[in-house]
Order: sequence, then C-alpha cells, then structure tokens
Amino acid sequence: MPLQDLAGVHVLVVEDADDSREALQMVLEYCGALVTAAESAERAKRLLATLRPHVLVTDIAMPDDGLELIREVKAFAEEKGIRIPAIAITAYRDRREELLAEGFAELLEKPLDPHTLCGVVRRHAQLPT
Repeated sequence: MPLQDLAGVHVLVVEDADDSREALQMVLEYCGALVTAAESAERAKRLLATLRPHVLVTDIAMPDDGLELIREVKAFAEEKGIRIPAIAITAYRDRREELLAEGFAELLEKPLDPHTLCGVVRRHAQLPT
C-alpha cells in the first residue's frame, strides 16, 4: 500500500525527543510534506508567529506540555481567523476524550504506523484550491 501523497502540505512537528522528532520528520518528508520541526512547545509558538502550517503534529508528554500548546494554538488561530488542525501523539490512550475535547482533531497512539500518520495528516490538511 503506497503512502499518502503529502505534496504541498506544510506540517509543523513538535517533539522534544530528538530521535522521535527526526523519525516523524523523515516519514512525513518521505510522503512529500514540507516539515518544520520544533523541539519544544515554546519554539513552536515562536515559529507560528511567521509560519502557517496546514497541520500541527505534536507529542503530548513534553516538559512544556503539548496540551498547553494546543490551547495557545487554538486561541492564536481563532484570533487570526485561520485553522490549524492539531494531531496529538501519545502513549496514553486513556486520555483520548480529554485530548479531543481540548481541540485536537485526532489522536495517534505510539508506536506510530507511517501509513496511518501520513493518511491522518492528509485528511486534516486543508490545501488552497
């Protein structure tokens, strides 16, 4: 089964673990996405001052909480009149309802399947027509 075509999709990946961040970036780039990677929620917020990614993919369990990041991104997007769907990555499936209620478009559980990751990003990316 071929991976989803993500040509034209800009993804902001937020992950504090170097290996995981690099793996996410590699998979998404293999699918054709343009990826900007951030090692922290704080760095992601600074990047969002100038970037307009189609999708945000973030780990939840980081020193500077991914849940707080989504709250700020949601407020920022509403203020700017834009939409940045956020996909949560977590090993804690028992937090699914809480995370979706906070505004995440979807939750992916670790370990990630590359086909699933690219498919979910493609589904939530809103490209200009």
